[in-house]
Amino acid sequence: MGIAQQWFHSQEFNEQLNVQPHPSINIDQFYAHVHRFPEWWQSVFEFLKSDFSSLKPGRYPLVGDQVFAMISTYETRTKSASKWEAHRQFIDLQLVLVGSEMMGLLPLNKAVKPEEYDEAKDLQFFEEQPGEYFQAAPNYFFVFFPEDVHRPGLQVEGATSVKKLVIKLAVSND
Repeated sequence: MGIAQQWFHSQEFNEQLNVQPHPSINIDQFYAHVHRFPEWWQSVFEFLKSDFSSLKPGRYPLVGDQVFAMISTYETRTKSASKWEAHRQFIDLQLVLVGSEMMGLLPLNKAVKPEEYDEAKDLQFFEEQPGEYFQAAPNYFFVFFPEDVHRPGLQVEGATSVKKLVIKLAVSND
């Protein structure tokens, strides 16, 4: 087992949190980014200790423009009403706070039919294609890197209301 895997499985970064990292996370990239920007991740881990029941939907700055949180509420969607997406400038940490949804995951190098990248929104969509799906609930957070095409907000068994936290971390401080 490599250093990154040992670190991840030791959960030393996760002390005093009520949530766990989802096993789908790219451990090597997670380890590298946490160790490259420890102050950013410390602010993220501190924010994850918040009482989210008292936080309203909106944007919460954590570290300048490099790290910020967004809380939103929405109804989960069908696959036909949702697209695969990827980001180049920011990493997504996603945590369902209330409710449950399915999230798709697909390696970028296997994604086909990309739409044009929107640099202002840091967003690129991809057409329908197979991927791996995981149920997201309040006990696990997901981390999506630029190499991870993801599909959040999907119905588990019919439409349901979800309250969700997305923390955006810049890929670099350039």
